[in-house]
Amino acid sequence: MKLLHWCTLSPQGPSSLAAIRFSAPIRVSLIRIFPNGSQPFTNCPDVIAQTEPDSFYLDVFFNAQALKPAESKEKQRAPNALVPTTIAYAGGQADFTVDLGTEYATRLMIVKGKFDVVSFAIYGEVVSDAQPSAESVQDIPPTSIPSAQAIPLSRSLDVANAVDPTQLAKSLLSIIPESPSLSLASRLVLCMKPESNDWDDPDFPHLYANLEREIALDSFTLEDAVDCLGRPIAEDTTEETMLKFWKAVAHEIESENTSRQSALIAKLFKLSASQHPSFALDLCLQVDPVAVFNSNNLECDTLHDLLDAAANADIAHHFNSAPFLEVLQNIQRDSSQEKKTQTAAHRLASRLQSWDIFQDALTNTQADFAAAIAMLKDIGSEEQSVGIWLASMILHDDLVTKLSENPVFSNSQSYPRLFMRNASSAISHDDFIAFVRGYIGVISVFAVWAWSDSLGNDPCRERVLGVLRLWQGVDGYHELVNYFLLLRQFSVRLKWITSDNDVPRKSGFFGEQMLADLVKDPQAVLRVEVTQAILALEVPLSFIPESELLSLRKLAYVSEDGLPAAIEEIFYSSDRPLSLRRLRTLRVSLAIVSKELAEDDRGEWRILQIVRDEHGKPFIPRLTGLLHDVSANLNEHFVVTCCPPNAIDPAIVDLLLRTADDLLHLISQLSLHFSLTTHLLRSLTLSVADIFACTDAADTIFYQTSAACISAQVARQTCLDVMRQLSRPGFTVEPDNKLGAEVILRTLLYHSVGSAGRDPVYHLQQIFSLIDHILPERGFDEEQREHWVISVLPTIQMETLEFFRLLDLEHKVPFMHRLIGLDEEGMVGLAEWLFIEELKQLSTSLRALAKSNDHTASNLVIKHGIQLHLQFIQQLLRPKSEALQAWSINTICTAEEASPTFTTCLVEVLHARIISSHLENLIPSLLSHASQFDFSLKSAILLVTLRVSQRDIDLVPWLDIVTLLESLPVIPLEGGVEMVRREIGRTFSALSRPGIPLTPDSSKAVISIMKWLSEQQNKKYVCLCGIKAEEVAALHEKLSDNISSEEVEKVANLRSNFSVDEDEMLSGPDVVLTDSLELSMQNLEGLLTFQVVGGETPSTPSQKSNVPDVLGIVFSPPTAILRSPAATGLTKTYQNNDFRDLRQTPSARQNTSRLPSTHVDVGINGQST
Repeated sequence: MKLLHWCTLSPQGPSSLAAIRFSAPIRVSLIRIFPNGSQPFTNCPDVIAQTEPDSFYLDVFFNAQALKPAESKEKQRAPNALVPTTIAYAGGQADFTVDLGTEYATRLMIVKGKFDVVSFAIYGEVVSDAQPSAESVQDIPPTSIPSAQAIPLSRSLDVANAVDPTQLAKSLLSIIPESPSLSLASRLVLCMKPESNDWDDPDFPHLYANLEREIALDSFTLEDAVDCLGRPIAEDTTEETMLKFWKAVAHEIESENTSRQSALIAKLFKLSASQHPSFALDLCLQVDPVAVFNSNNLECDTLHDLLDAAANADIAHHFNSAPFLEVLQNIQRDSSQEKKTQTAAHRLASRLQSWDIFQDALTNTQADFAAAIAMLKDIGSEEQSVGIWLASMILHDDLVTKLSENPVFSNSQSYPRLFMRNASSAISHDDFIAFVRGYIGVISVFAVWAWSDSLGNDPCRERVLGVLRLWQGVDGYHELVNYFLLLRQFSVRLKWITSDNDVPRKSGFFGEQMLADLVKDPQAVLRVEVTQAILALEVPLSFIPESELLSLRKLAYVSEDGLPAAIEEIFYSSDRPLSLRRLRTLRVSLAIVSKELAEDDRGEWRILQIVRDEHGKPFIPRLTGLLHDVSANLNEHFVVTCCPPNAIDPAIVDLLLRTADDLLHLISQLSLHFSLTTHLLRSLTLSVADIFACTDAADTIFYQTSAACISAQVARQTCLDVMRQLSRPGFTVEPDNKLGAEVILRTLLYHSVGSAGRDPVYHLQQIFSLIDHILPERGFDEEQREHWVISVLPTIQMETLEFFRLLDLEHKVPFMHRLIGLDEEGMVGLAEWLFIEELKQLSTSLRALAKSNDHTASNLVIKHGIQLHLQFIQQLLRPKSEALQAWSINTICTAEEASPTFTTCLVEVLHARIISSHLENLIPSLLSHASQFDFSLKSAILLVTLRVSQRDIDLVPWLDIVTLLESLPVIPLEGGVEMVRREIGRTFSALSRPGIPLTPDSSKAVISIMKWLSEQQNKKYVCLCGIKAEEVAALHEKLSDNISSEEVEKVANLRSNFSVDEDEMLSGPDVVLTDSLELSMQNLEGLLTFQVVGGETPSTPSQKSNVPDVLGIVFSPPTAILRSPAATGLTKTYQNNDFRDLRQTPSARQNTSRLPSTHVDVGINGQST
């Protein structure tokens, strides 16, 4: 981007137009307007800008020229399309971005507006007529895009990491001449709300309550005290005067506690809460809450006044007593009380108890920070409460001291992110302190905004709004700013600022930006003041474009019309992909319905009544359908089957994830009141599974602090919560009363292969993760055990097996571990059954290997599958957890089919001459537990161990081999004698090789094996095979070197008993298995091609001979019939789909007497159809 043009324009003619014509097509990127009298360019001091008046709207029109016009034989006409835009210049140097796109350029710029003169610079690039060729583009060297680095806030703006978080607010307040202290200004705009006449008083804001005059009145009443405290007390008021005032108030309290008296006393507590700390404390000393308030006189308004007063620490401690809390409990338990009264009593009790937690959290690193933050969130929802709390944090010395004792780190960039919906429960003390400081600093700046706006001081207001708008773009501060904007006072002030747009102002520009950001949250649109602020917007606007204004008005109309409009929007049918406007409208509609459910006891019935009367369709199925549309739309952003891949729009993904989250919350709420059908729950589960998989992809792709990533984390947790809720014990679906857990798990297990265009392996992993989170953890109660182990798992046995076979090893072992943990007592034995099926599949693979051809792709795949089976068994028998190993051994010993199947697998491994590192690692565990196995399995283990020793004599414990061999009276395996002879002979042959030393253990083992062989009744044992006579001699020589002279003679005698059969047929070469599998694309395509397994390939029978047999009869139809038009189909030569076409012809044109054809349709890839 470079400077293209500089000019000073003045409007001409009655239309007040000015124009610039460029000498070449250009692409404008930026227009920079300079204020009057400024020097735009440092190197050109003689160039002075002229811009008058200081603010105005400017309509700009660009003549758009297409860079690649459509081809046509006719002569191209010069385009005359004008692209309009509006600039709102509010003074100072201002930059305005222009986006003409890459397909258009311009040579003419027209300017129109109510201005006298304007100086601006145009930045962009010149568009060359000759577009760069593909070769020149390829010659451009690739450059790496630098990673985006977040720019930290300056120290003056980062109030969360400031020693005095109110310093920024004080600095902004000082812009106003003769400004009061921050504590006084905040009390007046947040707590006291001065009368209109007071603002016009010359002494304002220093108008204070005259306590002494009120006390001197002969007819002093509680009403007089309330009226007196409508103004703040002076800072120089003596303690004696304050105490005297409250004694006079206490004297007027009557013994009969009427509702009016309790309301007046509650107002006195509220009005004193924001005053000097001693003032509220003196009131607490004079009034006993239990003596004044009871469950009969505490009305809703009175409770709200006490709720505001409880934002003061001293008042909260005074009311936080067991008797008063019991009064509040009685109100909550009283069914005759209104719901809003019970809610106010609950909030008051919670706030009273939370103050101790909050003060403890200021100094205790292990405090309950979540409860303290919940208190601040509740306080921040009401103006007077937050104003009183701010006064406490500024004026109460003990709170100020506790907060200041926490150090501030100079390099800290910890922002208060604790208002976020996905805030972790693991909150550090430093994060909490930063949050409290940020909370104080932000609400202090809001108080300055209210003060400057009340006085009409535009310089201070602009500066404050600029700070707030900047904070809206910073995580943590963003949540606080938008939360305080929902306070009625500030929503109304935002409306005033944005609706006053006769001329552009910076405050109006900031206000529009803040409002546009605020209404992204559907809960904000539900506020009446925010809705009114949107409807008050009128063009021209400084920031919000007209298309966005129409979208905002749509949201406001839905919010204003309430529940009927919301339900109508929910039932509105729209095409996919869902637009931003549709998604935002849908979110507001869902928020309205959720609010109705939360605030009205009969909200669900009102919703269903409107649905029935207006639409006549069920509501929950409609919500589930919307969830399916959202999940399908979301899935399109993460598919891998598109070429080129779809562009991922973070804004759309963020809104889709938030919409899915809202839908899931609403469906979860309704499921508590209404039953679901099996089909509905299955559809819901499928949508949740796809959304769950997309959330993990979004969490991986997007930056961790981005809106899309945060929304993905929130939606992911919601998916888990909803699935757990719908799979809880006792939850059933209609019409067959199936358990919800059964339907959910069966659906997820089937859906493990339904990736919908996403990476299928990644999808399977996400389904496993979802199932893993749904299943209960260890330590569940008996109800959970009966629900899952007895009622759910047996019904999904086959689906679990298919899912188990799809899992990779990384997830297969944890899945087995989870099933073992669920059924620790083996009541159902699902894990044991899966283990046996795994052994059977290994046996099947070993038999398939024996039949397959070597060095083919299918052979490689079978070998890799065998390796994975062996690795799985090895990880069960040699796991990190001893409990898993004990379970595996016990299963082999006790399960009916486990031991025979495992024995068969080991024997087949021997026959196939498998060499695997996992098999070698398995041997020590099998030998150490061999005493628990039957004779057949022991024999197989012995043979496999001998086979392993032939590769490396150090891999096996020789003494364990001897122990195992001596425990076998016979070898019960079929062909066991020959197998023992062969394996022992090969083992001896391996030991006899040069360069392989015999250890004392291996020497003893060889002698013991020879003794065992010679002692067997079957004389075949002493005839060794797989070894040569010279190798026997070499082994004897090695033994003689490692044993004593006495044993040499014994070995010689043993050797004389043995013979060698060198003519024995030996097996083929070893099959070495590896952990990796490499296939070419051609081999992979061949494996995926359908092949007919077994049987003959269907084909059309060959034509039979015309020569009849002796007894045969030949029918010769008349020539007229063959030439008949109705019989033309009989002489047709079938090609491609002609045979199918003939079937679809009318029966009148077919020879119905014709015998059925034996022709076979041949489909794609040679498959018969």
